[in-house]
Amino acid sequence: MKVTQSKSLPADFADKERAVSIWRFALTFGLLVVLSEAILRGVGWAQYKIGFALYEAEAPLIWVDLVAALANGLLSFLGLVSLFAFFEWKQLGFNDFRTRYAEGLLYGGTAISIGVALQALAFSALRSFEIEPLLGSDDFGPLLVVFPVIYMVVIGFFEYWLHRALHDVPILWRLHAIHHQIEGMNAARSYSHWAQDALYLAVITIPLVFLIESPQQYVALLTTFYLVSNYYMHSDNPALSFPPFLRHILADNIYHHYHHSRAVEDWGRNYCSFFSFYDRIFGTQHMPQDEKFHPTGIDGYRPLEGWRDYIVRPFTKDGAR
Repeated sequence: MKVTQSKSLPADFADKERAVSIWRFALTFGLLVVLSEAILRGVGWAQYKIGFALYEAEAPLIWVDLVAALANGLLSFLGLVSLFAFFEWKQLGFNDFRTRYAEGLLYGGTAISIGVALQALAFSALRSFEIEPLLGSDDFGPLLVVFPVIYMVVIGFFEYWLHRALHDVPILWRLHAIHHQIEGMNAARSYSHWAQDALYLAVITIPLVFLIESPQQYVALLTTFYLVSNYYMHSDNPALSFPPFLRHILADNIYHHYHHSRAVEDWGRNYCSFFSFYDRIFGTQHMPQDEKFHPTGIDGYRPLEGWRDYIVRPFTKDGAR
């Protein structure tokens, strides 16, 4: 009996440690999602107040849309980055905030401003055509209850292939390389080039607007998960990483860090930004065997030299270096 007990103790201890780790993750991640939803609801209220004030002042509708959308985009960006920064910065003992976040706030804020402005202008123009989506809410019947999951699966499919194209098509890689040159990733350092965001708008966002009517009462949390996932994927806090078994369904920050890995043998892997199973289906999955954040960046790629360089780099002669 004593021998059996001594052999079983390590296994029992490991199981308890694993259970504690899962519960710790669930509580931390749950708190993150709840706080993110609260931030986004507050931002939505502020957007409404700003837009209503401009409307009452009889500002042109295009300016109402533009200013309200910019307020929403920038306040959401600052609010969510601040939330993640607390978790990440706490991990490092609240040291060196400027080095870790200043660059990301500058380039990320620029990308958000340009992207939101383009989206507001595009949607304003589309409304003038009064085109109805091909699929309305009533067409889904009982499936409307699981609409957010269906919507995310559809978006995930298109994002996967667009992401691969950003790597495989040289002219698109010039846009995407700016995202991959980032070293020491964190929530603020999750920015892409503004032209890449415009490409996503043209290839994914606008076509989906024409294809599917999004019933707002069923996608309230969808916006939260979608926005939070971008910052989360680039976070370098291990306390927020998924338990390994979840990575077979959902991509987490460790999973995505392999996609950004500086090591050549890891290139062309883990394109998924939400559901990891698309990588498995299409043969591009590398399932992490450890819980480490490996070094990121591109050897030989000149770091960004400032705001102007960020704006124009892909369109210059050395834009791919």
